[in-house]
Amino acid sequence: MTRKVYDVIVVGTGAGGGMAIKTLCEGGLNVLALNSGRRLDPDRDFGNHRQPYDLEYRGFGNPKTREQRFPVETEVTADKGIWEHEITYTVAPGSKWTWTRCAAVGGMTNFWGRSCPRFGEIDFKAGSLDGFDDEWPMTYEEIAPYFSRVEKMIGVASTVQNRPSNPDGEYLPPIEFRCLDHIVRKGAEKVGIPYLPDRLAQLTVPHNGNAECHYCGECTSGCDVGAFYSTPWHFLPPAEETGKLELRTYAHAKNVLVDEDGCAKGVAYIDRKSGQEVEAYSKAVVLAASCCETAKIMLNSKSRHWPTGIANSSGQVGRNMSDDLYGTPVYGYLPQLLGQPSRPDNVTEATIGWMPRWQNLKNPREEKFIRGYSVYAFGGCGVFPYYHDQLEGFGSRLKRDIKRYYPAPISFVIQAPSLPSEHNYMDIDPEVKDKFGIPAARFTSNGVRTNC
Repeated sequence: MTRKVYDVIVVGTGAGGGMAIKTLCEGGLNVLALNSGRRLDPDRDFGNHRQPYDLEYRGFGNPKTREQRFPVETEVTADKGIWEHEITYTVAPGSKWTWTRCAAVGGMTNFWGRSCPRFGEIDFKAGSLDGFDDEWPMTYEEIAPYFSRVEKMIGVASTVQNRPSNPDGEYLPPIEFRCLDHIVRKGAEKVGIPYLPDRLAQLTVPHNGNAECHYCGECTSGCDVGAFYSTPWHFLPPAEETGKLELRTYAHAKNVLVDEDGCAKGVAYIDRKSGQEVEAYSKAVVLAASCCETAKIMLNSKSRHWPTGIANSSGQVGRNMSDDLYGTPVYGYLPQLLGQPSRPDNVTEATIGWMPRWQNLKNPREEKFIRGYSVYAFGGCGVFPYYHDQLEGFGSRLKRDIKRYYPAPISFVIQAPSLPSEHNYMDIDPEVKDKFGIPAARFTSNGVRTNC
């Protein structure tokens, strides 16, 4: 029987895979998309405006599975097969690493933070500016048109800010500042730090057939109207309308198949429902299964042409693993808002304002560290008064103080990129295999992940 050969197989349906699928299908190519998990049903799988007190475990999650959850999992999304807990990985002795994976169609675009500023020339040339590592093999001028294309496609809300660290783009109107944002901006200006609307892939007006945000604050439990960019809402529907897309769910990629010349000719994957290995063939393969999963597939794709994994003649696949660092260095309250009326101003999971990088802009060695970081502000009348344990007293006094402080909490989250290190990497565990017999990913990290 003649086997079917697709033009392209795309592994993964998240940010990278979704863009590849849409672009290739609209270009007239026949595409097979493989996704490790299932499609989501917004009515069943997302938050849909439920409050913690509407949930069985009041937002804390099932105590029987709570310890196994990733930090990003909520009671709404946990224990549904959305997050990947079945495919094992290992961590080298002395290392710490948590590999958070969303197996569902759309991947992390279903639940991401949505802040998407552009890289600037200062980022592309960072290696030559501070001497730490290499420049990118492209310039800002070369990639800027693609930034614009994507911004127009997905819808990004912000303002023109004239910042060298994060160049301006093509924006929808920004989310309006709240009282707390105006107070923070005024204080930041006094010390010379910018406080501006974030670059947010969240729709403030209807855009490309998708509804605007209604500010329910449920973003990281999934948007039921598609008001922020995710591939299931924005990219997969137009790809499916072309009639050129076949999407196979529960298809966990094992390795890339190669021809006699060592070129990709398809993908071997495991049907997670039957446990059987399946081979699919194509003229080209796009691996977009997330950073670490893609590296794992490549390292497991060994042949006589690629003894250390496909396209790994340099030995650099999985090496120099880096991650953004997040922390809350300070929290408190704004005295100007004490005792004010409660307002629906806590868009809990949207970063409305930010302090874009202001360090080392004039000279790469102005500070005691190289490069820089950004800061995001959170506050307002939240779902739960998490500051309650900072207050003294009990009974009626505690209740009065909780209400008095309710409009005033403020906290700041730092986002700092880490620098590449040869001591941080992912390789294949020589002994451990997952439940399907695929050699497992192994993570080694010595903690050198900051830019200090």
